[in-house]
Amino acid sequence: MVKGWFAAVIGQSERSLLIGGVLLASTISAVTGYVLTQYYSVDVLSSLISEPHDCMADWGTKVGRHCFSDYALPISVGMRPNPWDLYPLYYPPDFRPVFNNYTAAGMLPQMVFGILGSWLGAPRVGLLGYQLLLTISVLSPAMWAMRSARGLERAMVFVACGFAAIPAWMTIDRGNSVGFVVPIALVFLVALCWRRWGLVAVMVVLAALVKPQFAVIGVVLLAARQWRMGAITLAGGVVTNLAAYALWPRDFPHTIPQSIHNILGYGTFRGSVSSGNVSFAKGLFMIPDGIKARQTGGSIPDGFLAGPRSLIGYIVLVLVVVSILALGRRIPPVMAGIVLLATASLFLAVSYAYYLVFVLPVAALVVRDPAGPPGMGIFDRPEIVGGRRRVVGICVTLAAVVSIAPIALPGPPTHVQIMGPTGAVWGVVALAVTTVFLAPLFWLVTCAAIVASYARRPVLSSSSGHEDAGKEHGDTVVRVPSTPQFEMEFSPKRPE
Repeated sequence: MVKGWFAAVIGQSERSLLIGGVLLASTISAVTGYVLTQYYSVDVLSSLISEPHDCMADWGTKVGRHCFSDYALPISVGMRPNPWDLYPLYYPPDFRPVFNNYTAAGMLPQMVFGILGSWLGAPRVGLLGYQLLLTISVLSPAMWAMRSARGLERAMVFVACGFAAIPAWMTIDRGNSVGFVVPIALVFLVALCWRRWGLVAVMVVLAALVKPQFAVIGVVLLAARQWRMGAITLAGGVVTNLAAYALWPRDFPHTIPQSIHNILGYGTFRGSVSSGNVSFAKGLFMIPDGIKARQTGGSIPDGFLAGPRSLIGYIVLVLVVVSILALGRRIPPVMAGIVLLATASLFLAVSYAYYLVFVLPVAALVVRDPAGPPGMGIFDRPEIVGGRRRVVGICVTLAAVVSIAPIALPGPPTHVQIMGPTGAVWGVVALAVTTVFLAPLFWLVTCAAIVASYARRPVLSSSSGHEDAGKEHGDTVVRVPSTPQFEMEFSPKRPE
């Protein structure tokens, strides 16, 4: 019976598995959350999202006990003549001085609404406008994906790809601008399905303006052998990012190396081993960290494996970039884009859990093929992903489910002190361990599975000029059409 049930589940399409998996995981999380809250007084919402106490200064954006600090802090430093000078604020637990780690372009979304609120004399009005736009951004993949569904399934798709997505609520809760990358990444992946290289280039530049590490996704242009477009994209990203520093003329252009210094020095050892970190390094060192914590009574000593911890993410980045470039046109652009998007989000030593919002546009494509009929995702049409690749589809789906719907695990809670900037204890919260720590491991496995699959059984596009390659290599080559067969909603014009 169990074997038959398991076979029936595995036999479902990736689209059905993702929708059903997210809804099932969310239901389990609700049940465990009820038990932990009712019987053990655990703050489940803070465990899944974040502790609400973040009012480290009077920023004028306080709502109850929450200040949306990732929105308020960039505005506070951005209103100064030189935002990259030392900021007079000391964050617990180590109370190191705060340096602005945002690029000039990266502060612009917050600054636009902050200046609006300041001009109106009502900072909360600016906050409201910012949060509204941020909410629309993180829910845009769900709204796009649900348009291909019918009837009640529309609601299920919206819940699975948006409303139930914990990373989306993390981003909104913090007010972090990474949420604006979500619609950019969606258009980026859709453009890759259509091979609209100009649109891809524009999205790469926009993503790099919001968060500079997302410039990594531009490697997909080089993998597709779009050398000229890749060079233009690189130049555009560099010029636009540097030009934004001129908006703060004080100490310009010295502010450019000053900002780079702040970015490279961002992060603490405590942050790299915290439960909110979902970087590749945190996933790879999970076992040695657990062993060391057990030996030392529950805490990881400062500096434990600090060197390898700070470098391993960059090693993964280099391996991924080299692999994608080596595969070139033998991997479909959209699959290369998914690998690079995951890598760009998680390769830094400290990548907080709201960076998992990159999963939302990926999940939207699993649910909806932009060039296909209603009710089909990209893995339902083998010609889009280069033949039937069940292992790749399952890996992407499981990684998306784990990232979208973490579960609060039963067990003894961890009591965490909430401290203010002066060291005063504001309170103590009981937090549960969640399954979010599995997300970087699942994405590591997924990236490796994608690269290995296309290295073993590559794809050749008919536009590459190798029409006879399939005959020479037998079944080792899967040919896909260079352009899809269905119209895309973003433009009435068929791609050229």
